[in-house]
Amino acid sequence: MTDAPDVIFASGAVVFAGDREGALSQKDGVPIALTIEDGRPMNKEWLVRTHEITDRDDADVWRGRYLLADAARLPEADEDEVYLFSLIGMRVDVVGQGPVGHVRDVFEAPQGLLLEVETALARPLVPWHPDIIERVDEDARTIFVRPLPGLLD
Repeated sequence: MTDAPDVIFASGAVVFAGDREGALSQKDGVPIALTIEDGRPMNKEWLVRTHEITDRDDADVWRGRYLLADAARLPEADEDEVYLFSLIGMRVDVVGQGPVGHVRDVFEAPQGLLLEVETALARPLVPWHPDIIERVDEDARTIFVRPLPGLLD
């Protein structure tokens, strides 16, 4: 998931094979890197050509895999924005009640983003909505949610 596919898939950019948690795939102890030749939007996806993948059979092996970018290459997020990958692992606090868990995952649903919050008892999905998310403190790596009955059950 990215809001900057034109930066990630720009000619000459390097992406790495990995998994949803951000762990890099390796071959002989070295991260697997792919150099982008070109990329363009196609329907709701991106069609990307790399120097290392030269034919359709090689490409089929990569279908459905995760491509990870170096976060240092990404443009700075605007003041009221946050990168989705930075939400994973953040502590979740209920305003006036304290910490309840941490963000385990982020999902894009038709109605908007959902945070999977791992609490001591469950993994509820919390909608990313201004009525629910009060604020995000990136320095403290904490998301503050409003105290709504049943939200984190």
